[in-house]
Amino acid sequence: MTYETPETEHIALPDDAPWHEKPGESHVAQGNTDAIPEVDVTEEDLRQTKEEETNWLLFGGAYENQRYTTAEHITPETLEEIELEWRIDLAPPQVLEENPSHEFQGSPLVVHGDPPIMYTTVGADQLYALNARTGEKLWEHFYEPAVGYSEDAPPAERGPAVLGDTVYKSTLDLGVIAIDRYTGEEEWYFNGAAAYRGEVADDLMHEELQWERERGSTSSFPPLIYDGTLMKGSFGGEFGVSGFFDAIDLEGNPQWRFNMTPTHEWVGESWRHGGGTAWPSGAIEPEEGTVVVPCANPGPWYGTVRPGFNPFTCGKVGIDIETGEYEWHYQDIPHDWWDYDSSPPPLVFEEEHDGEPTKFAAWPSKTGWVFTVNMETGQLHQRSEEYVQHVNTFTLPPYEDLENAPWMMPHLSGGTNPQPSSYDPNTRTMVVKGTNTPMALSWYETEYEAGERYMGMDIATAEPPEEAEEPDDPTLDAEEVAEEEDPHLEAEVDEGEEPEGEDVEEARDGDTEGAADEDEDEGPVVGEGRPNYPREWNGATGVIAGIDPYSGDVKWQEWYDWTNYAPRGGSFTTPTGLVFAGTPNGLMVAYDVETGDRLAEYEVADHGVDGAPITWVDPHEEKQYIAMPAGGGHHTDVELGTTLAVYSLEI
Repeated sequence: MTYETPETEHIALPDDAPWHEKPGESHVAQGNTDAIPEVDVTEEDLRQTKEEETNWLLFGGAYENQRYTTAEHITPETLEEIELEWRIDLAPPQVLEENPSHEFQGSPLVVHGDPPIMYTTVGADQLYALNARTGEKLWEHFYEPAVGYSEDAPPAERGPAVLGDTVYKSTLDLGVIAIDRYTGEEEWYFNGAAAYRGEVADDLMHEELQWERERGSTSSFPPLIYDGTLMKGSFGGEFGVSGFFDAIDLEGNPQWRFNMTPTHEWVGESWRHGGGTAWPSGAIEPEEGTVVVPCANPGPWYGTVRPGFNPFTCGKVGIDIETGEYEWHYQDIPHDWWDYDSSPPPLVFEEEHDGEPTKFAAWPSKTGWVFTVNMETGQLHQRSEEYVQHVNTFTLPPYEDLENAPWMMPHLSGGTNPQPSSYDPNTRTMVVKGTNTPMALSWYETEYEAGERYMGMDIATAEPPEEAEEPDDPTLDAEEVAEEEDPHLEAEVDEGEEPEGEDVEEARDGDTEGAADEDEDEGPVVGEGRPNYPREWNGATGVIAGIDPYSGDVKWQEWYDWTNYAPRGGSFTTPTGLVFAGTPNGLMVAYDVETGDRLAEYEVADHGVDGAPITWVDPHEEKQYIAMPAGGGHHTDVELGTTLAVYSLEI
């Protein structure tokens, strides 16, 4: 939703703030650093990386974030010739030992050379330089954040940025660390927590920006570099942070800070804890120098204390990179109640419209639609057909009554959450991944307290009955899904009558949400008349889909049944009509980008594949490579891991 243009509001950047003082500590381990060839990565290289098949220098493969390669060597006919080149586990064992749900959500970068060098991150705050041919670790840099992080659920990492002789990484202390990419040693640190709302921190970090970092509430923004400016976001919407988006120069000096909860657009003081953080990656339209920034949910989750539209939350905002001035914004969900933040990274594409070449920005949404806006004005061009199910969507949660709250879809994890989409300009196909799980919400009043969660919402997630048979094939037939006939959910969904006895009280306490009642044959009910899951649910937990972002048509869908977690991670497309993506059951799959047909499968690991794959050509070895980051122990009942697997094709 767009409305009248607000004035740009920059947050003050006090000169006396400790912008260059590092709150945490760095730990560096070096291997054969002499193997890293000297290559001058220039701003022109960043601009041309989308045309240059020998590197992958930006998170999305180009400023436009399309994750599209120009390399034409991998074709439907050569898929069977692709072989595993190397595979390593990057995360230290102590990180994974007590962590049942670690996720590897980043996207590596590759700098051309002999050999090419890969720079990649793993949560929490780990950065590696690897020989891209062999997987040999050349150095690693671990930033130990001052605030600490959860070992049970360490935050995800999204990836680094590179320019010149330096690699840059966001940190969990809301800073940016610049690292010599040949040695792994620190060059400088920008302390983004040195001031907050224009107030200088009493210590090195403002007290309202300190809490133990964990997955789900904190995440690193992959830095974006354009024309001498480095940009990064913020996080902490679940902790009552008022979001901001930073620009610094390449020596770590602050340039501007954009206020994501503009005071004059919010009622009273609600902006002060209004969320609107910017934690996933943005996209850039390089000709005009506009960055499109994803905007997170408002805070708290319930809307009674923050009347109005709550801009710029749950949408995208376009900002002029040189000045930090507001250009436009669009909200997927004004005045959100459902944690439907607009976290998916946008992409920029061009299409003829009304007889003129026109730039558009498009993104999937937690709401389960793809939104496409005019890149110049932010006006909505189209909202696509649904690619996940919608049941009781936008129903307001009841007050303190989770037991009787209705099921609704999509889930607060999506639709699509932070995973990046890809785009094939030849077939005008955008490949998205989505979650398709029912949820129920109930709100309660809460007060802001620094360092504590500020949400005010209870959550329940539907689960299929225990007696449902596990299928042989984890994917669902599209025609069966379209007819809402899922053979994998054979147990009847019956609203029934409220059962008597202690089992009901246990369910109301939230301890057995979705568990089977021993005295019921039709499946349990929770509270008074709510079934174990909504009868409209097709039984799929997630989907991979191909969508035309200009017309909004859904071209194809591959559904994943209830025995799988939803597919996460990104994908990339090729000029030969292919798209490569990971699955929740340990595979990398090559699809026909226009039809969704599976053409080939490659075993990555014995856990989910959460990362975003990339590709590059090594002319010295005469091979095209694919790197597939994987991770996510909660996707399958197997050993944990954060695997990086690299495949190759001789050319």
